[in-house]
Amino acid sequence: MLLVDDDEEFLEILVRRFQRRGLSVASATSVPAALDAVGGNDFHVAIVDRSLAGMDGMDLMVRLRERQPGMQVILLSGHSDEAAIALARSRGAFDYLVKPCSLADLEAAVANAYQRMRDDVASEYRPDD
Repeated sequence: MLLVDDDEEFLEILVRRFQRRGLSVASATSVPAALDAVGGNDFHVAIVDRSLAGMDGMDLMVRLRERQPGMQVILLSGHSDEAAIALARSRGAFDYLVKPCSLADLEAAVANAYQRMRDDVASEYRPDD
């Protein structure tokens, strides 16, 4: 799992929380660090803050999914904007949560993203006849 947020304290809370759940977690506090991380690792799920220095989180999501098309991306935003939510989903976001959100809601979104990834892999499997 990849976590991208420029709020280092929030990021550390998420890293510890998901590691305690048994997930392998990488984190990045900047766009370049996030792009570097995807270059050398295979991530199934990413949580990306919408407000990042240098690039909108939605644009970063698109770049991450170009590099790893199966990645399920959850966007976090400090603003509830129905048009932005619809645009994010049309561009490939798995989910869009508005901060502050509970850690339980974030964990549920992550669990659903992993389930979607497993379902996608299972639907691609076609046994030989």
